[in-house]
Amino acid sequence: MTLSLQTDRLLIRDWVEDDADAALEIFGSADVAPWLSPAIDKVPDAASMRLILQAWIEAQPNFVVPAGRWAVTRNDTGELVGALLIRLLPPYEEDLEIGWQLRPSAWGHGYATEASQALMRWAFKEGQVDELFAVARPNNRRAIATAKRLGMEWVGETDKYYDLNLQVYRIRASEFTS
Repeated sequence: MTLSLQTDRLLIRDWVEDDADAALEIFGSADVAPWLSPAIDKVPDAASMRLILQAWIEAQPNFVVPAGRWAVTRNDTGELVGALLIRLLPPYEEDLEIGWQLRPSAWGHGYATEASQALMRWAFKEGQVDELFAVARPNNRRAIATAKRLGMEWVGETDKYYDLNLQVYRIRASEFTS
């Protein structure tokens, strides 16, 4: 399934291989990679990023709606500013996680909140899910603030996901108001 969601300022779309250089500014950033769950090393170069994107592009048709990975671009410039995902959380693969990653130059503009709201709206409608979770490392103030802006409620701290100590936030479809 191809996804294309538009907000006032952003386009959420499928990844393409030509996004590699711009995606490297997210996943190759020492300011972003250490906060990701599961923990990953920063992507070292554009060639590696291209291989990762190829894997994501190949996997995308196999996901069950609403799961997937998407690029977030600005409508006015086409600049890639971030990434979104919805995926099953380990270990039991019952809970769906929504996640957002932005390149550092795009921080502070409300892009994560705007794009995530659009994806949540779509997931609750088209994916027919009842709830979404977000996980963040305890010191990741930006991710925690975004979860709260999205109307997500803190449900506790756990180490069951990704073998990391994480803060867990949840929003139910019935609580989603955007």
